Amino acid sequence: MRAEQAVAAAAGTTPGARPVVAQVDGRDVTIGGEVLSSDGASKAMARLHAEFGVRRTLGGLSQVVAQKPYSWFASRQSDSVTLGGFVPDLETASANVAVAAAALPGIRIDDRQAVAFGAPEGFAAMAVAMLAELPKLATGRVTLDDGRFCIEGKAASSDSFLSLEAAMEQAERPGYRAVKCDLEPPTVAPYRWSAEQEAGTGVVLRGSYPDQDARGRILAVARQAFGAGAAFRDEMKPALGAPPAFFAKVARALGDLARLRQGKAEINGESYALAGKGPETYEACQALRLQIAQLDGPDSVAQAVIECPPAPPPVPVVVPLPEVPGLVLHDVLPMPPKPEGPVTSPAPAGPQGVLPGSPPGAPLAAPRAVTPVPLEWSATRGESGLRLTGKLPDESARADILVAARSRFGEAALDDRMAIEPALRSELALRTTIAFALDALSKLKAGSVTIRDKAFAIAGEAADAASLAALQELLSRNAPAGLRLPDLPESVVVRPYGLSLSADRTGLRLSGYLPDQATQAALRALIADSPLKDRLEDVTTLVPGAPAGFAEAARAVLADLLRLDLGSASVVDDRITLRGLTCRDLIKSEIETSAATGLPQGFKVDAMVGLRQTGCVVDPPASCQNDLDGLTRRNTVLFGQGTSVVALDAKTERVVSEAAAILKKCPGSPVVIEGHANRDGERRGFDNADLSLRRALRVRDELARRGIDPAQLAVKGYGSSRPLVPHEALEARAMNRRVQFTVAK
Repeated sequence: MRAEQAVAAAAGTTPGARPVVAQVDGRDVTIGGEVLSSDGASKAMARLHAEFGVRRTLGGLSQVVAQKPYSWFASRQSDSVTLGGFVPDLETASANVAVAAAALPGIRIDDRQAVAFGAPEGFAAMAVAMLAELPKLATGRVTLDDGRFCIEGKAASSDSFLSLEAAMEQAERPGYRAVKCDLEPPTVAPYRWSAEQEAGTGVVLRGSYPDQDARGRILAVARQAFGAGAAFRDEMKPALGAPPAFFAKVARALGDLARLRQGKAEINGESYALAGKGPETYEACQALRLQIAQLDGPDSVAQAVIECPPAPPPVPVVVPLPEVPGLVLHDVLPMPPKPEGPVTSPAPAGPQGVLPGSPPGAPLAAPRAVTPVPLEWSATRGESGLRLTGKLPDESARADILVAARSRFGEAALDDRMAIEPALRSELALRTTIAFALDALSKLKAGSVTIRDKAFAIAGEAADAASLAALQELLSRNAPAGLRLPDLPESVVVRPYGLSLSADRTGLRLSGYLPDQATQAALRALIADSPLKDRLEDVTTLVPGAPAGFAEAARAVLADLLRLDLGSASVVDDRITLRGLTCRDLIKSEIETSAATGLPQGFKVDAMVGLRQTGCVVDPPASCQNDLDGLTRRNTVLFGQGTSVVALDAKTERVVSEAAAILKKCPGSPVVIEGHANRDGERRGFDNADLSLRRALRVRDELARRGIDPAQLAVKGYGSSRPLVPHEALEARAMNRRVQFTVAK
């Protein structure tokens, strides 16, 4: 005991370390265990050896090694909780057992915790906080791993799931951060969802949703169906177990409910029910009833209770009498005798248009004029499904169109807003024409088709080039008689519109879309000026309708990629991703600056360029490149500042001499001398590209004068197009104005 106390006094105590144990044999002491430091171990052994009565000290103390990773967990099953991993001491282990037992009274606790050194600061308090969340799990575990923590498993209820998600954010504290784990809401059956609309109070959404993405889509469809001004109360909660095509059913239910004045739409497992007050007009209400009957069959009709206004009284129709010509009898009857006496004037004729026997002043009813209504119909396809609007002559046409739509768009939610107009007149074959329009719309992933009188219009997004080609084929060959079709309009585009590029020592590969031959030629011109010009695999397709600035962005990205040792890039709509490696820090700076400042307005870029840790050759000519890059970084400004004259000054002459000495170590290696400039003078119309080229030419001539073979040297002037740092930076004026060397590999 005295020996152990002496060690503790000299080396201190170390929670989690293997305890110090001493065995005494006469005057000999054998010691073992772990202490915090090797210096503490030496001091402890010296102190023990100096203790009165100790002849020899045997064994030794070792420095404790921290446990890495320092992991701990509490796992919940249906009938037990298991505590495992590492704790700093037995007191912490006992405290964890007590907290778990209090959180889940009556459940069996299996304690498998082990003592180990290296617990992060605040470990005990963090373990207690995690144990407090354990009752909210039906099954799962809470975990600490060094400074990370997570909660995974299946929540006991929807409210518990939301509480656990909030706890992950609230539990973060200095030294600990949450990491995403597989936390699931409970599975419920039957799966229920409903939307209820009360007059003047808005729409209440209740029931379950499978994930946050689905919840967002449901709210978006609800706003689209009821309009941006509608008030919503979201009482939905997360749960798994949604039936097949759940979102399509919800979108359909919201579309139906939006056509009611008030009511409720409900999904209960596989069944769907709709009840409420229908549209204000008898015709629209009956059309809604018929739509449900046609789309869902008799089983669903039994669950649709829609209150409709009473049928209006029939409108009386007065048929005008035909005009009756007078009888012609003068050629068959004898002439009447002439009257004797004075001739009186005939009585005035009665008013025109009055039937015999009619009361005086009663005119004949004129026939009611019917104004023909031209065809105007449209269909819109979106994330929420298919919406049909326009006028139709009768319910038979509606039924046929709904069947045609369902056959082309499958389980997509169908929002029928078509109305019956008996006065509709069209020279087109209505069913054939609308079926053609639906065929065209089916080639788009989102968009609309419209028929106005005899004119057809289409706009939207195709998923890929094949879909766009299929639409072009349909428009060129299958138009119904009398329907006027435009050429494929600019309003139909491919989205996403993307180009992929990758480069390494084996070659360059391009795939995806380009807008035109001019862009294709511009990219190939860049490639022709690179070492990969003979190793190009180009499988791009010319597809019109690229986003604004796409061609310029593609050229900028390709120029950056060609300067890397290896890498890949993509341009998708207005987003650019670039990844690559280079042995040259100068190139890394150039490309990072280009990605940040050299792209068309509106494009967003995610660029990561790293310096290679392997594969960078240190022998010539690679060593020449490194030396030349270092020379450029140390001496960015060559030639006089603010002048178009390229006469040598003392500094420039010294740098050129150093460059010549470096290049003599790489005889025969082709070298490109690059002239770069800042933006001084450009606002006044000065040509910095020409100036940078003349500076590069002067450096080439000076290198040749110092013994470098001119055939080895090529020159390029880039002006201000390849800055090392953004032109707005304080150091840009000096760093971007430079002469740079690239040695061919």
